Amino acid sequence: MSASLSMSATLSPAAVAPRVSAPRRASARSPLRLRAAQTAEAATKPSANAKPANDTMIRAAKGEKVDRTPVWLFRQAGRHLPEYMAYKETTGKNFLELLKDPKDVAECTLQPARRYDIDACILFSDILVIAEAMNIDVEMPGGKGILVPHPLAGPEDLSRLPETVDVQDKLGHVIEAVKEINRAIEAENLGVPLIGFSAAPWTLFYYMVGGSSKKNTDAGKRWMAEHPEASREIFDRLTTG
Repeated sequence: MSASLSMSATLSPAAVAPRVSAPRRASARSPLRLRAAQTAEAATKPSANAKPANDTMIRAAKGEKVDRTPVWLFRQAGRHLPEYMAYKETTGKNFLELLKDPKDVAECTLQPARRYDIDACILFSDILVIAEAMNIDVEMPGGKGILVPHPLAGPEDLSRLPETVDVQDKLGHVIEAVKEINRAIEAENLGVPLIGFSAAPWTLFYYMVGGSSKKNTDAGKRWMAEHPEASREIFDRLTTG
């Protein structure tokens, strides 16, 4: 029972009885009407950057005819960008730490589009945010790439994984980053769409049981051979909403 319902249930009948006088009609500027108007406006207002001026990437993705091949950089924010390196130094954050803050994600996503004449921004993120949302620790010690320090050792470790994931709770920062980026693209007149990426369940599975990109393929194949039912359970959890 919610707090509000619980409180109402404990009130006496006299306390919750309606007033004798007739209720006043809500004025045009009452908070209730204002909130209703704002909600209606938000529902009809198009999302930021809904129709970018440069839609070459969108048309190509739909299989429509385009006058040239659209270009974007998969590793857009990286060591080749002095502004990215300066931003990391200023914030004092490593790659994984930057991913936690929508404003950091937006800044790192937009930097290449400000410098280069590209046809899309690509979300500054990593495939392992999904693994993190499933209670898998992810680290970036520096010079070694991204690591999963405590991979799933066997079927008994499935208890570490949640049955379902509350996306808003675990990945709400990614959703907010997407909104922030699109607002910024529009505000800065960059005129390009925002694209993203994801990992196939196999890739995430290999990381979750193998620990790193260097050895996770062999570990993944071994896991599936030795624990077929547990492997199927992991894939079900990765692919079921």
